[in-house]
Amino acid sequence: MTIAAEKLNDTLASALPKDSDCIIRYINTPSRPCGPLFSPPLGHEVEKTRLASHLLTVSTTASRGSQGANDSDSDVLVLGIEVLVYTTQHLTTIFVSKADSTGFHRSQNSFPVRTIATAFLDWLAGQQRQKHPGRQIVISLFARAQAQYLFPGSAENGKKHVLDDRQLIKWWAKVLDPILGRVSDRDIGQSAGAWVTVPGFEGGELRQFFPPSSRTAQLWRSGNPLGDIAETRGLSKDVPPRALLPRFPDDPKARFMQDLDDEVGISGDSTTVSPTKRAHGNWKNIRNLNRFWEAMEFRQECSSGRMVGFLWLVITPEESARSNGENVSSQDSSLSTRSNPSSSDSIAPVSGFTPVANGSPRKRKRKHLTGPIVSREPRLKGGSSGLSATASNLDGMLNSVRDDGLLLTNEGYGQAMQTLLHLDFGTAEVAVRSTRKWMEEVRSICGLSGDWAVVVEGTAPSSASAQDRGAGSLGGQVNDLGGMVRKKRKVIDQAGGEDCLAAETGVQVTGGEKPAVNMLGAGMVRKKPKPPPDAT
Repeated sequence: MTIAAEKLNDTLASALPKDSDCIIRYINTPSRPCGPLFSPPLGHEVEKTRLASHLLTVSTTASRGSQGANDSDSDVLVLGIEVLVYTTQHLTTIFVSKADSTGFHRSQNSFPVRTIATAFLDWLAGQQRQKHPGRQIVISLFARAQAQYLFPGSAENGKKHVLDDRQLIKWWAKVLDPILGRVSDRDIGQSAGAWVTVPGFEGGELRQFFPPSSRTAQLWRSGNPLGDIAETRGLSKDVPPRALLPRFPDDPKARFMQDLDDEVGISGDSTTVSPTKRAHGNWKNIRNLNRFWEAMEFRQECSSGRMVGFLWLVITPEESARSNGENVSSQDSSLSTRSNPSSSDSIAPVSGFTPVANGSPRKRKRKHLTGPIVSREPRLKGGSSGLSATASNLDGMLNSVRDDGLLLTNEGYGQAMQTLLHLDFGTAEVAVRSTRKWMEEVRSICGLSGDWAVVVEGTAPSSASAQDRGAGSLGGQVNDLGGMVRKKRKVIDQAGGEDCLAAETGVQVTGGEKPAVNMLGAGMVRKKPKPPPDAT
C-alpha cells in the first residue's frame, strides 16, 4: 500500500517508533473558493483558487492505562500543526501556516515532533498526488523564531524548548528532507527539489542551513523555485516579480509586497489606476526577484537581529502524467479552465461569448431545452452560515471520523481555531483544562457526543531508526559502537576483584570489601642519609 492510499493514523504509526504512542485529533474543511494566491500579470486572468484548512493536534496523557482515548480528562496537547492547501488548475501549494508545541509530554525522552511533522506533510502531499497526479506540488513555509504560535502561555511553563532563528531554519530543513528523499527513491516518474532563501545570505552561505544528509545533498539548492513554478502556471520567468511571489497569511514578504503595491497605487487584486501603471504593473525599484530578496533584508522582520528562512519543496510529475492530469482537471467544474493568454492559439474565451475573427465577442444563442424533466434532490451549499450541522451533514462528519478526521464547516473551523488561540498553557494543570475546553468546543460545533480522537501506536523498528529517518537518513542505520568499546581494566590485587568486574561491565557495586592499600616494604624505601654533625 502506498503512502497516498494510507490513512493518517496508519502513516503516523509507521513513522513513530515502537516505544512511543500519542493521541491525534485531526480537523479539516472542505475546499472552498478563495482569493488568488498569485497576482495576475498584464493580460492574464485571475487564477481561480480554492483553499482547504487542516489542523492536526497531538496529545498525550499522564497515565492512560486501558481506558483508551475516550477518557480525555487527563489529555494535554503537546503539538499542533496548521496547514493550508491552495489548489489551482496546474498547481497545489501546501503551506505550513503554524506549528507549535507545549512541552507537556509524559515520556522522559524527547517527543518525536519532527517525525510527526514530516509524516503529516508527506501524507498531505500523497493525498494530493492521488487526487491530481498531473499537478505540481509545492510545500512552502517560512521559519521565523517566536516563543509561541498556537498555544498561548506555553513559553512560560519552563518545559518548552524554544529554538532560535538559525536552529529553526535547520529544523524545518530536516523536516522536509525525508520527504525529498522518499520522492527521489520512488519510481513513480516524479522529480523533486528543495530550496532555501534567507535574506542577508547568498550562495554558499546558505549551505549551512542544508540538512546533513549525503543522499539528498544534490537536491538542496540556494535560492527559490518561483521561476519554475511560474512556468507551471503558464507564465514566463520574465513577468514582473509581483506575479511570481505568492501571498500567504501572516507572511513577511506579503506585507512587503502590499507596501510596494501601495507605493505605486496598485491594489492587491487588480491594476485599477492610471493607464501607465496599468500598462506595466511594476514596482518602482523592485524589477526582479533578486532585488526583492535584497530589499527584504532591510525589512523589520529580517533586520531586527533575527533571521527568517523561506523554504520550498517542489514535486514535479513527469510530462505524461502532467498531460493526463491537465485533461482531467479541465473537466473539473470546481476549478478554472484558464489557458495561457500569452499564446495566440490558447486564448481563454469569456463565458457566454464566442470569439470571432476580428476579436470582438459575439453573444452565443441559448439552445432550447427539450426532453423530460427529471427532479433532483435539493443539496446544501458548502459554505453554510450556521454552525450547527443538519442530519445529512452530521452523517458526513461521522463518516470522516471513521476515516481520518473530523470535517468542519469553514465557520466551525474558524471558531475552533479562535478558541485554541485564546486558551492558556502556562502550567500542566491549566493546559489539561484548556485541552478539555477546546475538545468540548469542537464537539459542540459538530454536535458530537463522543470524542473523535485516535490512539496511534508506533510500529517503526526502533526509536533510533525513527530518529534517523526524521533526520533525513532514510533506510540508514545508526552505528552503535556500544558493544565494541571496552573499558580499560583496572590493575588491582585479588581483594579488589569484585570492583574489577564492576569497572569492566559498567555496573556499580556497592557491597564487598574494598581493596587494601598497597604498602611498600621497609627494604624498598631508601631514606636520604643525614649529613654528619660539624665537629666542634
